[in-house]
Amino acid sequence: MKIRIESTSRWDALALTRRLGRYRWYLVEPDEKHWDVYVELDDEQPELLDDLRDRIDRWLAERRLDVVTIHAGESDLTLSR
Repeated sequence: MKIRIESTSRWDALALTRRLGRYRWYLVEPDEKHWDVYVELDDEQPELLDDLRDRIDRWLAERRLDVVTIHAGESDLTLSR
């Protein structure tokens, strides 16, 4: 499963990648105003979703971001701090 986390700041996106540690991730610039962090998850380890969410929550607080949109498959999730 791939998860896409949207960012409007390259620096915020890079800060998120620092928090991802052991996850496989890559950074995409879909246009000049957006940066997306893609995280690949192993479907056989659903507990990783809780860990990833915790890392994203800490990133939101660290970067003082109010909201982030996360796309996972056909589902969209909006997190706020």
